[in-house]
Amino acid sequence: MSAAHLGYCFDIHGGGVDLIFPHHENEIAQSCAACNDSHIHYWIHNGFVTVAAEKMSKSLGNFFTIREVLESYHPLALRLFLSGTHYRSQLNYSKSQLENASERLFYIYQLQTLKDCEECLSGHVRQSIVQPIPNDIQDCINRIQNAFASSMSNDLHIAMALDAVSEPLKIMNDIMFTRQGRKKKLRMESLDALEVKIRDILSDLGLLSPSYSEVY
Repeated sequence: MSAAHLGYCFDIHGGGVDLIFPHHENEIAQSCAACNDSHIHYWIHNGFVTVAAEKMSKSLGNFFTIREVLESYHPLALRLFLSGTHYRSQLNYSKSQLENASERLFYIYQLQTLKDCEECLSGHVRQSIVQPIPNDIQDCINRIQNAFASSMSNDLHIAMALDAVSEPLKIMNDIMFTRQGRKKKLRMESLDALEVKIRDILSDLGLLSPSYSEVY
């Protein structure tokens, strides 16, 4: 099947940690024996999902389908929850952690951040914003980019990459809502630059909503 759809050589083959041996080792041996060109660049094995310290499985009857979870939570909240644990680590499913992810998502999009930033910038034509941004804002953007690149290069550590957006979100709130922030030079340019960078990161992580107001 993989040869038919991907060819004999492709980038990523995934599976659970329980498949490393003997399943995937046998698969490598069989594939290489059948075709000299068979090669996978990266083998990625995810940790188990657990519920109350037990592995989630049909046999134990402690599993939930994605459809069931999405009846109560926004799809991006579920994705944010799953991204909060490194893929190789065990993930403990709980409603409290999903609630935390929902609150975090709401904070990013609607509570004093991206939605407010969008409204703040709505009266300004972005094409007209041509002045360079302040050094402190440029330094912040550089830190975000470096932290994001470093985290993703560290075995796709998405949880660490998400931590990088905390600083710019706080700065954006300060610029929009504090007395000192409202007096900041190049205020709109700073907001615009920070918002664009956060959008880029969320988009790369599959966490960007088509509309900020759509997330609730």
